[in-house]
Amino acid sequence: MFTFEKIERLCSKKAIDELFAKGKSRTQFPIKLIYRLSEFESEYPVQAMFVVPKKKHKRANKRNTMKRRMREVYRLHKHKLYGALPNHKLHIMFVFLSNEEFEYKAIEKSMCGLMDTLAKVDFDALQASLQ
Repeated sequence: MFTFEKIERLCSKKAIDELFAKGKSRTQFPIKLIYRLSEFESEYPVQAMFVVPKKKHKRANKRNTMKRRMREVYRLHKHKLYGALPNHKLHIMFVFLSNEEFEYKAIEKSMCGLMDTLAKVDFDALQASLQ
């Protein structure tokens, strides 16, 4: 339940490009969430990716620390999101926006807020508009 396995990670270059091109976004500082309905074969309803731009944090150790914190928050709170998506598949990306390094609690507050708003999105209407 509280794992983050390889199959849950968004790695496909094509899927990432589509996410940037056609995805919808929400922002709650210091994190931006980009999401898109998708079709992929998996037992998990969501594939996630975490990004800290090199432009914002030059040092790799800082980028890795922020990504590690975001992954940990996602790992612990994804079950709420999964419960709200009974029959939809999503690709999501969390992008860190700030130049500053944030503590775990601030990242947790921001990401939980974004996941709550994502859980409230009417994906049936969104899927109908895409077809």
